[in-house]
Amino acid sequence: MEFWVLGGDRRNYWAAKHLQANGHTVRCFGVPDAPDEPLPFYIERLILPFPSFQGALVRGHSAVPMEEVLHHVDADSTVYGGLFGAWREALEHHGAKVRDLYGTEPMTTANAIPTAEGAIQLAMDHAPITLHGANVLVIGFGRIGKILARKLHGLSACVTVAARKPTDLALAEAMGLQTDLTGKYLHGLSQYDFLFNTVPATILAEEQLDRLSPDCLLIELASLPGGFSQEYCKAKGINCLFAPGLPGHCAPKSAGAIYAQNILDDIRREETP
Repeated sequence: MEFWVLGGDRRNYWAAKHLQANGHTVRCFGVPDAPDEPLPFYIERLILPFPSFQGALVRGHSAVPMEEVLHHVDADSTVYGGLFGAWREALEHHGAKVRDLYGTEPMTTANAIPTAEGAIQLAMDHAPITLHGANVLVIGFGRIGKILARKLHGLSACVTVAARKPTDLALAEAMGLQTDLTGKYLHGLSQYDFLFNTVPATILAEEQLDRLSPDCLLIELASLPGGFSQEYCKAKGINCLFAPGLPGHCAPKSAGAIYAQNILDDIRREETP
């Protein structure tokens, strides 16, 4: 099979390498460290970044307009990516088949691993203390929250998980973690040295941000709109890092291989009678 890989960060570079290693022809445009080839009139299998867009542009340093991409797809095209939004309808209007891998399995769970490891790397790089013995709050106990909390616990951090579902709270306690209620924080907030948010909805109000210790490092892992006001944190001098899309920065080779393999698996499922 021939694939065109368009835009993105180094995840797409390594996705292209993974596809080549599996015997496929790969051509690139706007992919970091890969030579550009002129886009053909028609593309059968197109791989966009993950997530795919910045407004009307394909995400990446080349900033290719999506209106341009639409000229290269038709009823025989399949387009792979994540978080298509309104562009899904535009692509389908041109006849293309859209495969949005965002939120699908096993992509989501596999992608949580480099996200969790990248979050831990950020914490170690930007804090003057060890994670060992530190008081840590992980907000959200989805795929990323579960893996992150377990890895932090393995580093001997004192981990509290904030969640809403009784099943999540029960599982966290069964894993030997402390628990609290998201949004309520009945045990308070001032004791934490690190706070990781994985929930893409407001779960820390301004008055709650004010209760954090001045030394607490707040790390935002959720996609927009995130769990708290970035503007308020900057205005108040709260020690925070906004780090969505960590796999592309911290483990691009692993994340790219995960992305490409999920695309290959998706194709196999589609072709299996």
